[in-house]
Amino acid sequence: MNKKMKKLVKKNKKQILNITFIALVIIVVTVIGLYAVPSVNNSIRKNRIVSIYNSLNLDANKYSPNYESVFGEKKIYDYDLSRSFSSEITYIRSANVDTTVAELKQAISQTDFTFYEEPYPGSSDFKYIYKSPRNEYMRVSVTSKTSDDEYFNKYSMGLSASDMTADRNAGPSNVSIKINLDDNNE
Repeated sequence: MNKKMKKLVKKNKKQILNITFIALVIIVVTVIGLYAVPSVNNSIRKNRIVSIYNSLNLDANKYSPNYESVFGEKKIYDYDLSRSFSSEITYIRSANVDTTVAELKQAISQTDFTFYEEPYPGSSDFKYIYKSPRNEYMRVSVTSKTSDDEYFNKYSMGLSASDMTADRNAGPSNVSIKINLDDNNE
């Protein structure tokens, strides 16, 4: 360093240290913000999804959770960037399909979700989509566990599933409730 530069640095040493300290603080705050904000946002989203499930007030003695995948981050499909994965909880209900569907329709009517569409009208399985005023989607499907098991077993053994004997209304019921805060993904 030449003499002029040394004098300039010596004369302004306090200002240089202050600017360096401020720049370091800004960098640290930015890095923390880049990691903290998404985490907080994901936590808020997950809490919203959990509150939607809780708003259904499903009787824990009747609806036994079978599978749960509840998350807050927005998980985008690799092959379709306009769609995102839904959080899901599946239950087993020891009642037939008709009874279970009636209970679920009653539970949903007590929330701010309203009927949006039936994706497969005329299907033997119950599948409805509900939508909230906040553009959140709830997909509810109910099938006969007995019928599902028979189909799966016949398929696994290489048998024809065309001669199903199980009643499509027979209990217990498989219940799937999917929540998506972003889109109607399926």
